[in-house]
Amino acid sequence: MKCPACHAENSAEQSYWGACGARLPAATPQTEFPPTTSAHDPGELTTGTTLADRYQVIEELGHGGMGRVYKVFDTEVKERIALKLLKPELAADRDTIERLCRR
Repeated sequence: MKCPACHAENSAEQSYWGACGARLPAATPQTEFPPTTSAHDPGELTTGTTLADRYQVIEELGHGGMGRVYKVFDTEVKERIALKLLKPELAADRDTIERLCRR
């Protein structure tokens, strides 16, 4: 795929154009990757904790009635992302999960 502005060549796995840094158009909708749910409560995660052998916690961004949000480093895609962990009672409720997945 070539960037219309800088004409750099990129692979389909990349999120940004390599030369100019512009975001690539999304090839697939986000809903194609459903959230992983678990009724296990990991509690409050500390900096450096690795979750699911993939996400390394950088810091907590916030918490509220539904759960906690962390800034993590995703070791598979090599990017910093936000990871929302739901409270166990919400993660176990199929209706709640379906509602969160809708746009």
